[in-house]
Amino acid sequence: MLIIDSREKEGSKLVRLVEQKARMLHIRTEKKWIEIGDYVFNDVCFEAKSTTDFLGSVLSKRMWTQIDNMDRAYQTNIVIIYGTIDEAINNVIENAPNNMPIHTRAIMLRNKFLGAIGRIILDMDTKPLWVSTEEEASDIITAVCKMQPMNRETIKPRIHKRLATDDLRVDVLSTIKGVSESKAEKLIEQFGSVMEIGEQKSHEITRLEGIGPTVAKRILDTLNSEDKVRV
Repeated sequence: MLIIDSREKEGSKLVRLVEQKARMLHIRTEKKWIEIGDYVFNDVCFEAKSTTDFLGSVLSKRMWTQIDNMDRAYQTNIVIIYGTIDEAINNVIENAPNNMPIHTRAIMLRNKFLGAIGRIILDMDTKPLWVSTEEEASDIITAVCKMQPMNRETIKPRIHKRLATDDLRVDVLSTIKGVSESKAEKLIEQFGSVMEIGEQKSHEITRLEGIGPTVAKRILDTLNSEDKVRV
């Protein structure tokens, strides 16, 4: 069942497209109040934003709270952004004027937009996808829902050797899914050693920015497992 947040605007083009394509793929849908995310299918959560909404959320810092809430509630989290970056920049400049020269502000807003996508990729356990239209966004949402059931055939990823840092502890931690190099460095800085990290409770690890309960459990399971752990 694909749950669509009932707070999504009535007649929204994206909602209409998602419902239409879901019917074509025999995916049942239901509109319901969702506290976190815009679309939820089993343990997959989608936050869908136009480029304008995404840039506004980044400027207000609301984006990071939303992603943190998604990470704490769901196993797989996807932020889908649709539209052009120029649309977002022009809308912000037009609707929130200030004394900064327009050209200078446009450059600043572009850097904010692209930097936010980079931060999500590098520091969050969330997948950002940027497409041109609502049509493409609806294609992705419904395709993921169609593939998500556990009985689907999974594709085993190719494992590439990581480039080593100058700290073996960081290398060990960053082989864990969802733990970037920067998160590994924060863990070491906070707890001092890999052994100490393995002795923490999950809620103590989730106090670090960007680490939710799913990743925290994965860290502890990996460090404390007596069985072979596959990367």
